[in-house]
Amino acid sequence: MAESRGGSDEGAFPMEGGWRSRDMLTTRREALALAALGLGAAATMGMAGCGGVQGATSQPASSGSAPAAERRAVTLVDQNDREVAVQVPCERMVVLQHHSLDILCQLGAQERIVGVVDGWRKNLGAYMTTVFPGIEALPQPGGLSSWNVESIAALRPDVVIAAAQAPEDAVRQVAELGIPVVTVTLRGEGKQAEAQNPRLANADAAYTEGCAWALKTLGQLAGAEDKAQAIWDFCMDTRALVDEAVGDISADERLKVAVLANNIAYGNDKYVGCQLLRAGAQNAVALAGVQGNTDFNAELVASWDPDLIITQDRYPADFQTITTDQGYAELRAVREGRVVQAPYWTKPWGNPDTDSIALGELWLAHVLYPQKVDAETVRRKAEDFYERFYGIEFVGTVE
Repeated sequence: MAESRGGSDEGAFPMEGGWRSRDMLTTRREALALAALGLGAAATMGMAGCGGVQGATSQPASSGSAPAAERRAVTLVDQNDREVAVQVPCERMVVLQHHSLDILCQLGAQERIVGVVDGWRKNLGAYMTTVFPGIEALPQPGGLSSWNVESIAALRPDVVIAAAQAPEDAVRQVAELGIPVVTVTLRGEGKQAEAQNPRLANADAAYTEGCAWALKTLGQLAGAEDKAQAIWDFCMDTRALVDEAVGDISADERLKVAVLANNIAYGNDKYVGCQLLRAGAQNAVALAGVQGNTDFNAELVASWDPDLIITQDRYPADFQTITTDQGYAELRAVREGRVVQAPYWTKPWGNPDTDSIALGELWLAHVLYPQKVDAETVRRKAEDFYERFYGIEFVGTVE
């Protein structure tokens, strides 16, 4: 029998009484205390309490194909609650989910990837050409929600990594060909009816558990379990640093922040709300009652009245519009010059990447409270992360 996915089945992440991301008026520590059991398990046990994979043993990271004799059969329950049997380490991987593609690069698994999601450049950024030389030449047999089954099969993958919104009929066809499909949602509460607008009983615990499970599972699939553990340790070390710096910020001291990207605003039950809360802010969009994502315009943003607006540099048109369009000129955040473009390496997304936790939460704390988290601290952490896990020099900017 396969183990169940995640700590929710075992009570590691309590859902009853857990805070939701709309409960922004409590202090951060008061809110996070409600999920302390789950976070403690994640930090203390690494990822052992966050995912069920049978037959798992610790192996060092591998940059090439493992000999067949070293492969072993495992059974897991993925983040769509599907039981999947797969031989690991996988020598040939088709990755149709961009968070997973990025994490696999951190794990040093580039040589195992034979096909990539078609929106990788838009959804991740141009930095991927540096961390994954040759990615432009790889086949792109599908996207987040549209697959070409024949093209996937032609790549002879040992596993396909799917997104929550992957087409169910195509997933079934690929599985019927004997190709395992593992769904990664980055959420610990399982499949949601709508991938972009989930309703979560405990958003912070769900995303923490979900990211930990994804990292652990991808590490096993790639034969890089030790490196996966090292990445998670880095994430938890950073969270401890952020908590020490801004964990006691009171409700009346918190800035209201709106995160706007690709013409959408991030509301309740998206990871961004958890990221803001951890960094000592309130999510202005969630406070207005927005569930999941919503389109935004100047009038709507004005009704939220954020102290600070954050856009993302992967979608530069948002920053350009908000800072130059006359419709936004009277917004308080615009008048006061409080519109910030988040750099690519901080990843304030709807679902977390590992570096969202390892670097993004710290960067946000610095932007909000530079007197508590200085730029040099953020820079050192980013340089360490990029050298240790991407294997390249960090060339991003902090300020």
